[in-house]
Amino acid sequence: MKSLIRLGLTLSLLGGTVVGQTLIAPAPAVALSEADALKRLEAIPVFAVTNKEGIPILASVPNPKDKAKQVQIATFFMSQQDAQSLVTVLKKQKPDVGNSAKVVALSMRQAYDLKTKNKDKAESLVFEFLPPKQQIDDAVAVLKQNGQDVKQFNDIPLFYSTGGKDKGLLTIEQGKNKVIPFYFNKKDLQGMLDQLKQKDPKLSSTVKVEVTSLSKVLDSLLKENGAGIQQITLVPDRSALQFALEQQKATGGGAAAPAGKPAAQTATPVKPTVPAVKPK
Repeated sequence: MKSLIRLGLTLSLLGGTVVGQTLIAPAPAVALSEADALKRLEAIPVFAVTNKEGIPILASVPNPKDKAKQVQIATFFMSQQDAQSLVTVLKKQKPDVGNSAKVVALSMRQAYDLKTKNKDKAESLVFEFLPPKQQIDDAVAVLKQNGQDVKQFNDIPLFYSTGGKDKGLLTIEQGKNKVIPFYFNKKDLQGMLDQLKQKDPKLSSTVKVEVTSLSKVLDSLLKENGAGIQQITLVPDRSALQFALEQQKATGGGAAAPAGKPAAQTATPVKPTVPAVKPK
């Protein structure tokens, strides 16, 4: 859980000052290492439902390739409310598991590392990251507003904005640096745009809200190394971040299963009803 200490720094981004727009110029395809790209995930909280030892509780479902076998699913929620809803369901349907279940925050980087450590079990153990339904709905709405005919969004959405004469990506000033924020929550992006409307009405009138996916942003980080790419900053959901920091303070930094430890074999047939998103 030590990496969550960095989350406090990210919180200041939500109150950053919009300073203008920038264009990401084409750059030689010099890929970042996977470790460097995944460092961007250290400031993003996710939530697991664990047993009293802090080991993630797994769902167990029939293997679609062989109904006689089971596949276990380790779920990481982007929303603490969704994770808590699962705890509530477990207490009602599986009290032997649910009565000791709890929501634990960890960084998305830790969750990815846990997935990587268990990659040899991919046929029987699946890791999924679930965004809130509201963010999926917002992503679909933005795409439709921008002229795309879509019915669903099968990834973790990231919201950003463009504006100005050249429709460049809007930047935020943080100290002496300018960063390009990509928000996990559309409402947090709107808060930034409301600030812009007060500060620079002319630029604000040209602004357009866009949406992309976490998978595409990570792919760009891995394949490009231009100055604009280096400015990209992932901004976590404000409420999720505050919950994670408060939990860390209250528990003294307790975490879910460490990256090198296999997920628990405690299984339950209860499975969340939100869309599954498997990171690339």
